[in-house]
Amino acid sequence: MKTQLILLFMFVLILGACANEESNGESKSGQNDSGSDMKTFTLPDGQEFEIPTNPERIVATDYVGYFLALGITPVGAPDQFVLDNPYLAEEQIKDIEDIGTPPSVEKVTSLNPDLIVVTDQEQYDLLSKIAPTVLMPFGAYDSLDEEVTAMGEIVGKEAEAKGWIEQFDEKAAAAREELDGVISEDETVGIYEVQTKDFYVFGDNFGRGGQVIYDALQLKAPEKIQKEVIEGDNWKQISLEVLPEYAADHMFYTEYAAEDNQDVLKETKESALWQNLEAVKNDQLYEMKFEDMYYYDPIAVEGQLDLIVDKLKGK
Repeated sequence: MKTQLILLFMFVLILGACANEESNGESKSGQNDSGSDMKTFTLPDGQEFEIPTNPERIVATDYVGYFLALGITPVGAPDQFVLDNPYLAEEQIKDIEDIGTPPSVEKVTSLNPDLIVVTDQEQYDLLSKIAPTVLMPFGAYDSLDEEVTAMGEIVGKEAEAKGWIEQFDEKAAAAREELDGVISEDETVGIYEVQTKDFYVFGDNFGRGGQVIYDALQLKAPEKIQKEVIEGDNWKQISLEVLPEYAADHMFYTEYAAEDNQDVLKETKESALWQNLEAVKNDQLYEMKFEDMYYYDPIAVEGQLDLIVDKLKGK
């Protein structure tokens, strides 16, 4: 009897080991616990993330416009700033639930996502235990086309990403034709933001219309902006005193929190430095709404292309 019990115990151990080995084999062959096919997504810096091949329920702390452009509606995203995007139609975002700012773990968990996409380490640490998560920092890619291509790879929509890029390239080419003769080849264009007494200069990949002005329309930046901003961090803080050194023939600017800084902005615009800018003298200084220029996703960039072309044509 004792021998039989020992044999039975050994048989159970063997079965358990086999089951465990089979489970490990499934994980190595590219499946997660739910049985979904998995793939490896790699960022330009070499970071790798194991994610579902074709995710269906996506929570995103940003990048919502990218997913919508590829035909996918996330199940959750922050309402503040992200869903405030003026280029996203109410019909597009009505089914996206607000996950809060900062994101609520309880809310994200309740949405049962199969993929989460975040922009910083703190968000990743907070949410990555819920579902497979990609940490894609701002500026991880050098251009809008590269970002769209990466998003297409993440969600299994490579063909849709390629299609969006092709149609936008056609739209950009048509816009360049519209501006033929409006701006000469030697004229420069700059992007600026006023924040109280400080100024910020932006490049080609930091929102504020940079993707449109420098990439889509292929307009030229002043040499100082090209070297110090576009070839640098894509933004630079400067003072009013040195603004003339960064001035362009055509200057697009936004005002951050303008309602809180009316006195300072009035003083700035009445200053001799401001009034002596060639763009001011030539009526080539274009004030844009902050919310119209802040966003950088594919849907926003398409809208900004129309706005910027109209401004340059004098409409």
